[in-house]
Amino acid sequence: MKETAKTNDAALDLLAPGPGEDILEIGFGPGRTLGLLAEHGARVSGVDVSEEMVRLARRRNAELVRTGTLTLHRGNGITLPVDDSSLDAVLSVHNLYFWRKPEATISEIARVLRPGGRLLLVFRGREHQLPKRLDPAVYRDVTTDQCMAWLASAGFDARCHHPDGVSPQVSFVMAKCSPRGLDSGFRKQ
Repeated sequence: MKETAKTNDAALDLLAPGPGEDILEIGFGPGRTLGLLAEHGARVSGVDVSEEMVRLARRRNAELVRTGTLTLHRGNGITLPVDDSSLDAVLSVHNLYFWRKPEATISEIARVLRPGGRLLLVFRGREHQLPKRLDPAVYRDVTTDQCMAWLASAGFDARCHHPDGVSPQVSFVMAKCSPRGLDSGFRKQ
């Protein structure tokens, strides 16, 4: 879908992946963005709840999987299949709505990010009307303010961005993982 590709491209620009970084995408769908992350020189892993999306992403990125540049996992994000403090960045685009336990997933992301690591959550906050094509029974009711509060509770310093050329109804929430042991000014749970 062209709209989703444009949003993913804006997310990549904001995330600014670098060579040698370890990056995880949660909810990667057919895997287009995984390949783009690898093109920036990152070592990439992905977690998606759908076996079909894992299959499609594996087929789309077969060479990256074969060379070990890309690792794919099926999972719900509540438990991430990576070691503590092992990632430079985590990305999730239009997926937050489906997280069963968003606070638990955000805490898990904090566990796997290195100090100073980045998290980028991209979603349409429910402070904006949901497009008619999307079923409100399927899309979790998450506002941008609620997301920012969850991130603050997990010790992240977060800022909301609205890149040019993307609907202003889509929030790009970039969060930085606080260095362990330092007071970031946020409550930690």
